[in-house]
Amino acid sequence: IAFSDQNSAMTTIQRTIVSASASARASRPAPVRAVRGSARSSVVVAAACQTDQNQSSRRQAMGAIFAGAVTFSQVAPASAFLGLGDNGEATKAKYETETEAVLGKVKTVLAIPRGDDSIDDAVKDLRKDINSWVATYRREPLVSGRPSFGNTYSALNALAGHYNNFGPSAPIPKKRLERLKKELDDATLFVSRHR
Repeated sequence: IAFSDQNSAMTTIQRTIVSASASARASRPAPVRAVRGSARSSVVVAAACQTDQNQSSRRQAMGAIFAGAVTFSQVAPASAFLGLGDNGEATKAKYETETEAVLGKVKTVLAIPRGDDSIDDAVKDLRKDINSWVATYRREPLVSGRPSFGNTYSALNALAGHYNNFGPSAPIPKKRLERLKKELDDATLFVSRHR
């Protein structure tokens, strides 16, 4: 039996334990008092022994509970339903497409010549995309350990810091620009290799 989460498995196990302990209490025979020397006592004792054999003992009930707990403790993961439970494949695919888009936009903005009037709008649009990308993937454990994430995050952080401090029309210093281009190229390479 597959459960969608661990809580429903635990709830099922708890119900099994409660019902098994209740049935064990209910199946206990009433104490038999035999009167010595009476013919009726042998019939009552024989009936009590037969009842004990038909009903489960506490040990058997606890064994059943333990077997049920072991069975339900190895719950299989739920299959994907509406994009949930797909082992992160959808998140990884979305990360790769959005990262490629942001990297492409950064390269486009860096290629705009100095003094162009469209640089202000392009940088404003790029900053929105950078903020959105960082907000989406900074705390996502499925992608934050990837080399492409590290390089992309570093490049976007340096670029956003430059635009925040100096404005969109200020030229990027040569060393910073070289480092940015190298990180962008490395990030593009890693994303293309699904890393």
